[in-house]
Amino acid sequence: MFNMKTSDLFRRAKQLADLEGSDFISWNEAINCINESHVGLYERLINMGDNSFVKSFHTSTTVELPEDFWQLKGVYLYNNGNLQTINRRADNNGIHHLSYELRNGNIELFGNPNDVLVEYFPKPKQLFFKPSSVNVALPDTYTYLDCCGHLFLWEDTDNNTLNIHDVDEYKTVEGILTPGTKNYITKDYVIAETEGVLNIYDIASGFVASGVEAIPLVNENGELFLYADGTISRIGIGENDYNLTELKTIELDISGLFIVCDNNFEDFFYINNHKLYHNGIELNVTANKIVYSGNKCYFLADTFGYVTKDNVLTLIDVSTGRYIGIIGINERTGYGYATKKFNSYVIEPYCEDTELNFPNSFYFQIISYLLAIAFRSKQGADISLLSNQLAAIENTFEDTLGSDSFQFPRMGNVYN
Repeated sequence: MFNMKTSDLFRRAKQLADLEGSDFISWNEAINCINESHVGLYERLINMGDNSFVKSFHTSTTVELPEDFWQLKGVYLYNNGNLQTINRRADNNGIHHLSYELRNGNIELFGNPNDVLVEYFPKPKQLFFKPSSVNVALPDTYTYLDCCGHLFLWEDTDNNTLNIHDVDEYKTVEGILTPGTKNYITKDYVIAETEGVLNIYDIASGFVASGVEAIPLVNENGELFLYADGTISRIGIGENDYNLTELKTIELDISGLFIVCDNNFEDFFYINNHKLYHNGIELNVTANKIVYSGNKCYFLADTFGYVTKDNVLTLIDVSTGRYIGIIGINERTGYGYATKKFNSYVIEPYCEDTELNFPNSFYFQIISYLLAIAFRSKQGADISLLSNQLAAIENTFEDTLGSDSFQFPRMGNVYN
């Protein structure tokens, strides 16, 4: 196996495209180009007969296809180690004819086979590499409590007030609230919570809702809702009062102080005593800050990582320093959370540098050249030399596949 990382692909492609030391290609553009090249090459190699990534499973009845299913390679009747090809069911075949169908994410078998081997190609990896950390200009005399996007919440301990600093416009709004036991900022509101009672500051209007008894709930869009007595409500804050609009009634076994969820109010994560819970089930995760994005709950404490709705945990390598909060999962820039280290404030990436295990070096070379050609094309530069070099590499690689003249062609029906 040929081991490397996504950042190695990007670095080599920039060398080939004469872009070393240049920021001409943004992180988001690079990630999109890398994944388009990776998936395109994967598809081509599958159809050329490269079976390096084939996976399989046995079944004797209709079953759901694996989550990582991408394309079907073949279906075989397994008989004491001997394989007999099973064809896709023809329209005029009855249910007793040995055959198969792919329907609604399932593979359906006909003819009552005893043991069937299903071979398939798994989904290609989503590739990422880390962008560089970015210093952010924040006054170092303040105590920062939380952040969201370009807004940072800080406490003036001398005057006992909560304040907002906007790093985009370099301005500060002071004295908005008295700090609570827990203090949060969303894209629209600042929340000070003490023993289940909330004071909520509307960033747009400057109005305050005081004495609200509820649990703050933030959905994937970053919108604030309140949960109390089995009801999810939207808050509206006026100059002299606030109102609640009931949106959904749902019983949750929640005693936490902050909830995040999907936009449909179906998948809930919350913190209670620094422990992360998912739909009422305690997870083995310490968390002080959480945000919901892309069917994942990102959490921040001494570690940064995410938990999927299937409770699959991924820890992301974190930089040392005192965490402030999660600014948001920004797929355009790759940034996710903020810390303070060496007396500077730093915004850190939410993603890791993907580890790749290619069967040989040709994968690395081909993707690097595909990227370099994409980068040169974006510049409006000549790509003929790179294209010729890529063609030579591809021809050599195709020769190594060793096609068997008696081998049956791969099935003509392709399912994504």
